Amino acid sequence: MTASRRVVVFGSLNADITFEVHRIPAAGETVVADAVRRASGGKGANQAHAAARTTRDVSVAMAGAVGDDDAGARLIDDLADAGVDVAHVIRTTGESGMAMIAVDPDGRNVIVVAPGANHRWGELPEPPVGAGDVLALQLEIPLHVVEHLARAARTAGARVVLNAAPVTPGAESLLPFVDVLIVNEGEAEELLSLTAAGDATAVAEAARRQHVDLVVTLGERGAIVASRDGDASVIPAFPAETVDTVGAGDAFVGAMVSALAAGDDLVAAARRGAAAGAATVAVRGARHPSLTPDFVDGILRRTAHPA
Repeated sequence: MTASRRVVVFGSLNADITFEVHRIPAAGETVVADAVRRASGGKGANQAHAAARTTRDVSVAMAGAVGDDDAGARLIDDLADAGVDVAHVIRTTGESGMAMIAVDPDGRNVIVVAPGANHRWGELPEPPVGAGDVLALQLEIPLHVVEHLARAARTAGARVVLNAAPVTPGAESLLPFVDVLIVNEGEAEELLSLTAAGDATAVAEAARRQHVDLVVTLGERGAIVASRDGDASVIPAFPAETVDTVGAGDAFVGAMVSALAAGDDLVAAARRGAAAGAATVAVRGARHPSLTPDFVDGILRRTAHPA
């Protein structure tokens, strides 16, 4: 498939409220936060932001929905400031999506999402993609909307990338319309019954069985990439001092899809994603404030990273 050098991310936009806590509370327990941060987020929006910030020559557009509140306006403005085309983000009556995040000193987190406008879809939207474009999807918008978008994008000749997060019951119905599937270990087990997600041979077999190019992210252990033909590569993790893991997976996906649109092969694109993810865990918040193509290139140059 010829790369068009265009990425469209269709997904969620959320206003994030992050509480820095000394430990994650147990059920029924109250803890006092050391600090509170407010920022723009949502898996879709974070991925669009990372895609735009890590590429030199790929155009990136965001499609989705926000409310008619102040948060919705900020969500749109923040993406536009990052160079994302926001013409396909619609405003609906009511509240924008919101996420509450608690993060401990080791960077571990728990997240609760109120979908708001992300789930207020009447008529099914059409994906603004054409032949050779890359459409990136996640599962923070309703499953039936995602399936419609994937089907329509396939018909239009676009390359469909699904980050199956969070895994939703029935998500396996999407797989026939997906070209590249990106999951973490837990998602791989839930969606693909892949209990040995850290085993390259097992990942390769799952890719062959599902007839998708498959990327399994392993956190600090890197990632495994397998083509639908069964060729597998291990992508070692880049060294990073973990401050906050929120948004690291989104940075991985965003940088990877922009690299795919630029014409990189699956392994090279995943390496770029891994570099962006490593950069993101080293700062607080889901979006690295200094993420640029040169920044990612520097990580790739400094670290010997055999595939």
